[in-house]
Amino acid sequence: MRATRIRRPLAVAMAGALLAGGAALTTATSASAAPTTVAASTVQTHQHGHGTCTWHPGWWENKLVSGQWSKAWHSGSWQNQWHPGWWDGQHHWHDGYWHQVWHSAGWKNVWQPAHWEKVWHNGYWNCWH
Repeated sequence: MRATRIRRPLAVAMAGALLAGGAALTTATSASAAPTTVAASTVQTHQHGHGTCTWHPGWWENKLVSGQWSKAWHSGSWQNQWHPGWWDGQHHWHDGYWHQVWHSAGWKNVWQPAHWEKVWHNGYWNCWH
């Protein structure tokens, strides 16, 4: 029982040290790859060579997509179709009726109504001289 009490905290401490070491290693490699590290919510200015660069982080935007026609795959299905009544050549009335019709598979034009969509804009560097 006593060995279990010691092993668990030791394992947790070792896992924490491993994670902290990995995070430090990741930070060190990204710092050597790029001269500046930037938090996602800030704009940072960096001078290099002959000009100045500003990092603009990425952001999410709610964008209204207008209604549009688009092609969509239709797998085929049975659908009820109404056939209206009619007068025949001998002036007899025939009542309308429902009839099941197979609509074959294929590409169909489908109306997509206007909707809101989340769009991600990538971060970018803005450099000027």
